[in-house]
Amino acid sequence: MVNETLALKRIGEWADLSGEEFHLYLDIAADVQSEKLDEQEGSERLSGEQYFDFLNEQVLPDERVIDELELAGLSEEKLQRFRDGQVPILELYSEQYKLDYGLDQVADFVMMLKFVRDYMKLTGEDSVAPRNRLQYLLYLVNLDLSQEDTLPNRSNRTALGNLEHTGYRYNFSKGSGPYSQKLYQDKNRLFAQSLLHEEVMEEPISEGDEPYEISLGENGERLIAKYGKKLDNLDSVLLKEWDLQQRDVIREHGTKSMEELKELVRSMPQFQATPKNEELLKARQRDFDEPVDPIQELMLNV
Repeated sequence: MVNETLALKRIGEWADLSGEEFHLYLDIAADVQSEKLDEQEGSERLSGEQYFDFLNEQVLPDERVIDELELAGLSEEKLQRFRDGQVPILELYSEQYKLDYGLDQVADFVMMLKFVRDYMKLTGEDSVAPRNRLQYLLYLVNLDLSQEDTLPNRSNRTALGNLEHTGYRYNFSKGSGPYSQKLYQDKNRLFAQSLLHEEVMEEPISEGDEPYEISLGENGERLIAKYGKKLDNLDSVLLKEWDLQQRDVIREHGTKSMEELKELVRSMPQFQATPKNEELLKARQRDFDEPVDPIQELMLNV
């Protein structure tokens, strides 16, 4: 049978679910799937399109799944596809779907994977936890890039410094954050591909923090094992600067408590001067204009 959890993850990612809504959907859909499989004789022989048909016919239209998707605010168009059993699951497994990312988006994916790997390596932690720690730390990476202008032979059209040319393509809003919806969407894409792994934290955390821990998934471990040395010896000036800032942020702030991180960010003049729910920091503005090996090689594996 096709990996059941991965199939449900990919469907949730296709539905643009994120955060708590993503995990609630996944828990409910997995329970419904288990129940329906127990009722179905010979379910162990389901494979490929048979399994996808089973999901569309018996799992995804289930009232419990639909109710959760309605609560999550799913668009009516996609909600109707769940009701009708017309979710394009096969397309989610096609080569076109897996490779339909440009160089710049894959760079975000790979550098996020590298950040999680380096965080665990440099701090000695088993994961990035709680989940909103990732938002704070990647915000600090882009913020530090925006405050330096050290890239050779680069002219800037904005006041974003190095961030105009390198760094994550994530806009951060003030909100209760810093917070980037696109960061969460990319994190969920990596989760759906088993490149990142998430699980509920056992330790108690402060109210307002997200009780999940992030580590490399099975495919992420495999990817890092294959390309880790290349990622530690980048040829691209743009990627080197990005990677340098990531490691500096981890060394300086990686072991801080969440309260310390929040106090650090919220005491910054830029944060205090930005009205709530308005944009706090813009994303990288330009696409890469130089070869960024080994990212191009990794494109075929993400």
